[in-house]
Amino acid sequence: MEIHLNEMIMRLKEDYNVTVVASSLNVTNPEGIKFIKIPVIKRPVPLRLILFSIFASLRLLFVKRDILHTTGAIVFNRADFSTVHYCHHGYLKAGGTRADSGVSRFRKWNSDIASFIARTMERIVYHPNRTAKLLAVSNRVREEILADFPYAPEQVGYLPNGVDIDKFTVYESEAKKVLRQQYGVPEDGDILLFMGGDWPRKGLNLVIEAFNKVADQFPELYLLVVGKGEREPYYKMVQPEHQDRVRFTGKQSEPQLWFGMSDIFVFPSSYETFSLVVHEAAAAGMVIISTKVGGVEDLITHHVNGFILERNSDEIASALREILSAPERYRLYGERARARVKQLTWENMHRILIGHYDEHHNGLKEKALT
Repeated sequence: MEIHLNEMIMRLKEDYNVTVVASSLNVTNPEGIKFIKIPVIKRPVPLRLILFSIFASLRLLFVKRDILHTTGAIVFNRADFSTVHYCHHGYLKAGGTRADSGVSRFRKWNSDIASFIARTMERIVYHPNRTAKLLAVSNRVREEILADFPYAPEQVGYLPNGVDIDKFTVYESEAKKVLRQQYGVPEDGDILLFMGGDWPRKGLNLVIEAFNKVADQFPELYLLVVGKGEREPYYKMVQPEHQDRVRFTGKQSEPQLWFGMSDIFVFPSSYETFSLVVHEAAAAGMVIISTKVGGVEDLITHHVNGFILERNSDEIASALREILSAPERYRLYGERARARVKQLTWENMHRILIGHYDEHHNGLKEKALT
């Protein structure tokens, strides 16, 4: 979401006078942007959500504007657009819950209350009389909106996240070896990459189970886990004889390098609205194994430019055997995935957004004339 906002704001400011109303401004270049800071406490999260909604709504009453574009259900003012990155009602209906293991009672209450507030705000804000048009980041989110809120199909647009295809690009074999040597990763062999946080939801346990099932057959297969999480319980899941072939790197500031040095990307998440990390892996030309979650189903076609599987380790292991037994054949999947994701540049997403603005502006003119 933060990446999306930065990329859109940086482009919009070239043609519009942009005012950002937020608790902080994190953009590449703030020059030319008017920033109105809404000071709120960071914790507890439920109180922060309530205070921001109230203070930002009041402040917006005094902001002159032609278009009010929000990110999510965050203010009570009438808005022209809201980009929906995450539908809390949709997540709940899909069976999404927070893993309770190791979570204190206070943190669980905190999460439950924050979720309730977010759903209440959605009920208030996501109505055509309050927000004229919603822009969903994936077809999955669009379907959730249409199922839960009183919008006609033409009132819910599509504005996916973009990908920087120059930053996330294909590394040829020699460049891969240099990267691997630089980061202490085996130069030869095949690298299976898992990247992300919230490991229970994103299925790291399933990745490790699948790795255990194929590790004996493919002794030159290695697993990299990039992202923040509780390492120890997952490391213990790796069979002892294969633990030297699994590396937990922690969160990395330059993910494109880890995509560049790897070969296969695996992502058995239970729920996503738009999986940017899968799109970045596609831009890097990797062979992708994923579940059918938001954004991925718009990008990957099974056995055409990747693998779409059920969420279990047996299917992941089967796909790995297939790929590793004929790597040259399946390298084509990565090339096709990159070709597909090239259509999702930030420049193209900016053009789509401007198209929504122009359509809205023309609609207002026609309404005024009638």
